[in-house]
Amino acid sequence: MQQEQFVILAEYHTLAEAEISKSILQSAGLWADIRNEFMSALNPIGGAARVVVRAEDQQEAEKLLQQR
Repeated sequence: MQQEQFVILAEYHTLAEAEISKSILQSAGLWADIRNEFMSALNPIGGAARVVVRAEDQQEAEKLLQQR
């Protein structure tokens, strides 16, 4: 079984910004998740919320977020 590769697509200082990007990606049919969300809520200065996507979807995801 092949293990999927994930990449950090973007980092945000607020969880709300990360949620918006995740929603845009999921609306387009891409899998997306937020990592480090609890640390970003506890410490917005030092803990960035990271939007993660599958490596194979990275280019398409970047284009979607650039259109935002």
